[in-house]
Amino acid sequence: MKKLLFIILLLPLGVFAQVEEEYEIATQAPVEELSSEEAFKRSIPAHFKDGKPHYHRYNNLSGYIRNDSILIPLKYENIETRYSDFMICREPRKRYGAINKKGETVVPFEYNTLSQNAAGIVLGWKKEAGYGLMTSTGKILVPFEYKSGFFNADSVVVLYSPGKQLIVKTLDGKTLKVLMEADFEDISIETTGRRPIFAVKQQGRWGIMDYQKRLLLPCEYDKIQRILGQHVVAVKNGKMGVVNLNNTPEVPFEYETIHERLRNGLFPFGVTVSRGKQRWGLVDSTGHVVLPAGYDAVAQFYHCDLMKVSKDGKWGILDMTGKLRSPLQFSDISGWKHLSATVKKDPLGKPRIVHEDKYGIYFVHRYVENGKIGLWHLDKGEIIPPQYDYFAILDPGGPIEVTLNEKRALFNMKGKPLSGFEYDALGISAVHPAFVTAHTDGKRTLVSTSTGKQIQPEYYDDWYFNNIEDLNGYFVTKIGKFTALHAPDGRRLTPHKYSASMAPCGSLPEVEAVLQKGRKLVACAKIYGDTTIRFFAIDDTGAEYEYDKK
Repeated sequence: MKKLLFIILLLPLGVFAQVEEEYEIATQAPVEELSSEEAFKRSIPAHFKDGKPHYHRYNNLSGYIRNDSILIPLKYENIETRYSDFMICREPRKRYGAINKKGETVVPFEYNTLSQNAAGIVLGWKKEAGYGLMTSTGKILVPFEYKSGFFNADSVVVLYSPGKQLIVKTLDGKTLKVLMEADFEDISIETTGRRPIFAVKQQGRWGIMDYQKRLLLPCEYDKIQRILGQHVVAVKNGKMGVVNLNNTPEVPFEYETIHERLRNGLFPFGVTVSRGKQRWGLVDSTGHVVLPAGYDAVAQFYHCDLMKVSKDGKWGILDMTGKLRSPLQFSDISGWKHLSATVKKDPLGKPRIVHEDKYGIYFVHRYVENGKIGLWHLDKGEIIPPQYDYFAILDPGGPIEVTLNEKRALFNMKGKPLSGFEYDALGISAVHPAFVTAHTDGKRTLVSTSTGKQIQPEYYDDWYFNNIEDLNGYFVTKIGKFTALHAPDGRRLTPHKYSASMAPCGSLPEVEAVLQKGRKLVACAKIYGDTTIRFFAIDDTGAEYEYDKK
């Protein structure tokens, strides 16, 4: 016994010694050393080895390879990923130039920026000189002497400096057509964007000109603030107003501040009431004041023409006439999505009810910043107080899915609870809007949209609403491998014993002959045996009739 105890006491030491010995052997094993060439080859993806040139990046430098060979040395910080005879590239911390497929320099590496448009014209900038244009072979087309330059989306290049401007259209990789040469005091694209118009300055005043050198707006404005579609927000004699691109006045030049035009066509304008503070109102494109400047902020809801306004930290809903549609009482309010049912024809010309997302009737709101939200109706006011986390309006006629602490409940459209917060998820089918799919612990049950109660106190693994129209509203549920038939009102008519989903029955004279008076066949089902398949017709009470399928 003592000898056995001695062996047991020594056993851990033996184990540790063995582990230590294995560790020493492992640490003494030779480490595979790779040559730089071998390491490079291993960095090449296998699908690159197809005999074609491929852009490749290794050790933060780029070039081109073919199989295991280097076509263009991997020495560039940037190089175009399209292999061609004109590739703009840049060596680390140096200037830009261009090379061909052989790696030969076709444009010297002396440019701070370099780019090429679809026609093949190259725009470059030298810090010491300016912007200019050249061909892909380096031939100078426009001297590098302009302060700014850019490609427009319509093959137009704009080059400009104070007192000197040039606008050309690129016809091909080496031919330019002059659209305009001018000598304005200044030119700007900041407010117009990359459109075929730009702001020009003459005798200290600004206007708008197009590529044909036509003045759309005369040079009579202090500043062109911004262009929104056909609307130009500008400053004249120190006041802001709006004109269109035909120089027709829209909003008189009598405002301190005008913000961008809202989606609904109105312009917010601001009036200073104290140092650093403005009050906001709304004016339309005819100059009519829709809302006097009495609010801290005006903003449009994203998906509808209604707006929200705030005063003293409280928000309310405003319509396009300037009428408040809710009190100024919310700490925040947002437009909320609801469903709208529309009848549309399918590709076969059959009318279908289609549910589409709509906005402008329901809103979620907060009274205090507690993280909870409530539901507000534009005409009916508060439906549900701000005590919940999320809402989803499942159908135009209801119900509403309400979320609290990651559990869901059903409410009706009047805000009355129909169920408790007992479900993990809820969903509704457009083909059977009388039921809600309720999920709990991975199982599903059917809940009535009108009462919020289970149709039957049981859960299913799945159900099928396919063929529901052909089955005249009858549908199928599944538990494990077996299915059962349900009536249009949700009642289960049969046990879960059938082997597959169900379908409408065709003509079955032998079954129809034995049907009781007043009953009708609604579905056909199957039961698979080890070597056989049994066929059944099911009537509207759930009674089954076995028949031979020929």
